[in-house]
Amino acid sequence: MKKKQSELIKYLSENNKPVNSKELAHALNISSRSIKNYVHEINELYGKNIILSSRSGYELNPTSNYSLLLSKEDTAIPQTLEERSFYIIKQLILNHSKEIEIFDLCDYLCVSYSTIKSIISKMNKSFSTYNIEFTCENDCVRIQGDEINKRKLLSYVINEESKNSFMNTAILKSNFNSIDIDELQKIILTTFKKHNFYLNDFSAINLLLHILIIVDREMNGNHLNSGKDQFEFDTIQEKEFLNELQSRLESQFNIQINPFERFEIYMLFKANANFSLSSSNTDLKSVVGIDILELTQKYVKDINSLYMIDLSSDTFTTPFSLHLKNLLFRAEKGRFTSNPMADTIRNNSPVVFDIAIYISLDLMDRFHININEDETAFLAMHVGAEIERQADNKTKIPVVLLCPNYHDIVQQTMNTLMMNFGNQINLLGCIHNENDIHKFTNPIAILLTAVPIHQALPNISIVHFSPINLQSQFDIIQNAILKSQEEYRDNKLKINFHNFFEEDLFVANPNLNSKQQIITYLCDKLLCKNYVDSDFEENVYRRENAATTAFGNIAIPHAAEMNAIKTSVAVAISKNGFQWGNNTVHVVFLLAINKADRRTFRNLYESLISLFSDNRILQEMRNCNSFKEFESYIYTWIGEKES
Repeated sequence: MKKKQSELIKYLSENNKPVNSKELAHALNISSRSIKNYVHEINELYGKNIILSSRSGYELNPTSNYSLLLSKEDTAIPQTLEERSFYIIKQLILNHSKEIEIFDLCDYLCVSYSTIKSIISKMNKSFSTYNIEFTCENDCVRIQGDEINKRKLLSYVINEESKNSFMNTAILKSNFNSIDIDELQKIILTTFKKHNFYLNDFSAINLLLHILIIVDREMNGNHLNSGKDQFEFDTIQEKEFLNELQSRLESQFNIQINPFERFEIYMLFKANANFSLSSSNTDLKSVVGIDILELTQKYVKDINSLYMIDLSSDTFTTPFSLHLKNLLFRAEKGRFTSNPMADTIRNNSPVVFDIAIYISLDLMDRFHININEDETAFLAMHVGAEIERQADNKTKIPVVLLCPNYHDIVQQTMNTLMMNFGNQINLLGCIHNENDIHKFTNPIAILLTAVPIHQALPNISIVHFSPINLQSQFDIIQNAILKSQEEYRDNKLKINFHNFFEEDLFVANPNLNSKQQIITYLCDKLLCKNYVDSDFEENVYRRENAATTAFGNIAIPHAAEMNAIKTSVAVAISKNGFQWGNNTVHVVFLLAINKADRRTFRNLYESLISLFSDNRILQEMRNCNSFKEFESYIYTWIGEKES
């Protein structure tokens, strides 16, 4: 929410009668037009009429529970280019504003008109790979581009904003200081390992967070007294695991976990161990009820529509549904849970907290209850955790397992795969019939199958394996993963070639022969195009002096930080070569990296290294005399690798 929007709500809350736009504009030192826009944006953002309008003026809706909004007031003024850019992007996309008045931006950001114009110019360079354009016309800033690209850009902004606000043991320790978190974490990890259940880094911290809350509540005499207390385990292995985990928690923290809490821990386990949730869906419905599940799906749909964030994964809906049920029970009894992380989340992740406020306001209207800021922060933690999980999986190879559902062979196979390849693959799920592969909406790179395949699956690598003695087939699986990673990187290089390489930043056989000369020459080219700041060359030498960036006959110098205005590659090729320390290099790629492109650029960087590790390619490249020849070489070599 904008600072002026918070001030508007606060001013109206101090008046018991309608206030006209002229008085509001004078009080807030903005235009009457801005008042009208802010009212529309506030009501649009939270999906309800927080502010009512009539001929008499504006007033707060007494049934809107607006008091929760008053607890969230943005006070920190964005200072850096990134912070200011993020603010503008959120106002345009999240608030669904067609435009923002430049003078309003000047007022909020405390900068001049010319500075805003400069920020917009740099934003167009910084976010060019998203195919989005920011324009300034008639003293207003607008955003142009396809909806899908706007969503990708917003996703990046929210990921950056939310980073380390939720899943961080240091934050947990600073807030839950009465519990030995190191010991709790040790209990969870060792119990999983002993019973051969895989738990990746994200899942481990996610599970730690939720069990920490259960332990904290139990230690303070707050017990679950509703839910499901009788259930069947999918395997004996799961039962033995849960029995030991419960016993160790009770012994270490001197608590008693009742059957309702035992089942909740089991559901959290199912939501985090390999994300194997399909078998628990029936149990979940019987615990939370169809109404809660439908309400969860409503919020998933609303959040996707309003905030452009997809929370449809079972890894979100299962624990969120459980939390929602318990939250409603606490609210009806007036027994709220204290959340020591509320301030951290509100201050560090305002978008995620806004989403939680949206849910809280709807719950209060729907069930005629009150939800305080602490409980709202718990809702934000679920949303933020899912956003971080998705970001964690973006760099992994998407894999689907096709295996008959016989006894517990699927669970054992998934555990073995994840324990050995979990840091490389995103196991989307397991199917038992090859026709079910089409239910996955996201791209699949590898299908690991224990049965023959009878249909063509273009762009999917088919890897056959036997569930018996799976370890002996690890080399086959690893080779398929490595090949898929290489193909993914090469494809990114082809797709993004013209985003990063330009003819103006290419030179063949310049009359230069030293590392210093060519670095200065290429830095000047980037500086002339306003792709980097004036201190870029100094930062390149800081990195170069720490360790050489030469790899055989190529060099890939870059700055110590990812602070370029626009991600670009300046290229120099020489038949005679450039003296680079004790080496002679013939190809130089000077990288200017913008933070927004770091994931894509890591793939491009690795693809370049892979290409030029082939000495034959390097020798051919030495004879390249133009940018078009350079482009042709890159596309030809990638095509040869793919074939």
